[in-house]
Amino acid sequence: MLPRNMRLSRAHFAPSGPEKRLASPHFSLSVRESSSQGGCAAVVSKKVAKLAVSRHRLKRRILVSARPWCSSSCAVVVYARPGAAELSFEELHAELSSLLTRALGQVR
Repeated sequence: MLPRNMRLSRAHFAPSGPEKRLASPHFSLSVRESSSQGGCAAVVSKKVAKLAVSRHRLKRRILVSARPWCSSSCAVVVYARPGAAELSFEELHAELSSLLTRALGQVR
């Protein structure tokens, strides 16, 4: 779990300012420079995983994989796409790491 100061609230999801968007087969990523508060968030809809247990598990796995890229200087929002719930953790981590590396560069 991310520390509270690295979690994004719903207010950070509203479009404000320029953002960088990237996509892979199972994830979509939105990165926005933030002067006030940065951090990470994961969005998993019912289209991706029907059961709440599956949605929360996928959300926790996404946040664990994205944690090294979370910083206070940018807001990172990861949107899961259909099929992401069936990935093993290794496949999820590899795909998300390559996507975040393309967006933010190497881990700081």
